[in-house]
Amino acid sequence: MKKHTYDLIIIGAGAAGLMAAAEASHLGLDVLVLEGQREPGLKILISGGGRCNVTNARLGEKDYSAGCPHILRHVLKTFTPAQAVDFFERWGAPLALQETGEFFSADDKARTVRDALVRAALESGAHMTYNWRVNALALQDAAFNVIGQEHIECARAVLVTTGGLSYPATGSDGAGYVLAGMFGHKIVPTRPALTPFLAPDSIFSNLAGIVVPVRLSLWAEGRKLRSLEGPLLFTHNGFSGPAPMEMSGHWSVVKAKPGCGISADFMPQMKGDGIEFLLAPTSLKRSVKNIVSQFLPERLAIALIESAGLDPRLFLGEMSQKEKKALAGMLRGCVLPIQEAMGYDKAEVTAGGVDLNELKGATLESRLQENLYFAGEVVDVDGRIGGFNLHWAWASAMAAARAIAKKVKA
Repeated sequence: MKKHTYDLIIIGAGAAGLMAAAEASHLGLDVLVLEGQREPGLKILISGGGRCNVTNARLGEKDYSAGCPHILRHVLKTFTPAQAVDFFERWGAPLALQETGEFFSADDKARTVRDALVRAALESGAHMTYNWRVNALALQDAAFNVIGQEHIECARAVLVTTGGLSYPATGSDGAGYVLAGMFGHKIVPTRPALTPFLAPDSIFSNLAGIVVPVRLSLWAEGRKLRSLEGPLLFTHNGFSGPAPMEMSGHWSVVKAKPGCGISADFMPQMKGDGIEFLLAPTSLKRSVKNIVSQFLPERLAIALIESAGLDPRLFLGEMSQKEKKALAGMLRGCVLPIQEAMGYDKAEVTAGGVDLNELKGATLESRLQENLYFAGEVVDVDGRIGGFNLHWAWASAMAAARAIAKKVKA
């Protein structure tokens, strides 16, 4: 008996896989989704701290690192943030806009977003199978054999949406890179991105739970390579929050260079040196702790003062110019004691992946193998924190699904 041949098999029921299944089925394709885990979208369930930051109203090309910017640009035009909001609201997952531009699930439950995607895929006609791990792909009679441990499924086209290596407990184990390699694809070296920093025991160790706005600067070989602003969260073993996590991927690229380090400006809202408060005559009879605590949480203020080699009880009028300069340097350019960036188990995204230059334009079809497509985190695109990586999953899935439908139905 001849085995059924699907129009499209999607490997991986994560964010990109579910969105592609919904769109391809909606466009009339016979779609099968194969997922190696017990249920779909496990990584969606933990995104945004369990609230799921679906997209960002301020999204642009500059919010991503990609090996081929013009392909990124074309893909992002395929599916805008406004279209993403409309899609999820149509499928029962209203979104709420935050001041940051992020759209979160209105009920603060990532499961609502995941369930909306599954519903969109199934009600559009997609078939889904769980606990079905793909081990290999092989060509036969102009179609693909998708080979598992015990079964083989067939399709005219295959879309790989297996994710990267981040949060391996959700099933991200790099399998997509292996499948791509079977057809000669180059994998841009991967690394964890959007991950917290570990720090050795230091004067900051007792500041866990404190969140402050900062400007972080990355330095190497005597040059400032990058600066960014955002919240920094002190943890029991280092630094987390949007600013450190965004910087982590950039730091990992240059960490071996001489003089590599990250400095923190704890008063980013102040222009110039921003130390006028240390010079004001009205402050001369106040302790340096009381003065700095006007701007920063007291525990952090004390830690920075002590790091500058000063007694927090010291009156400002008793300080020398050298001591004032040391304190100003600590407040505006404190070098963070970073030991290492955490690995894939804490990384929100994987940088690197299938080389964009080996994919076609806005279709994301392989240049090396016809009817083989890639979307989502498996591709060499990674975005900033704040809904950008999930939006790449939606947009790349839409681009691939529409291209496949157009080609299969032609």
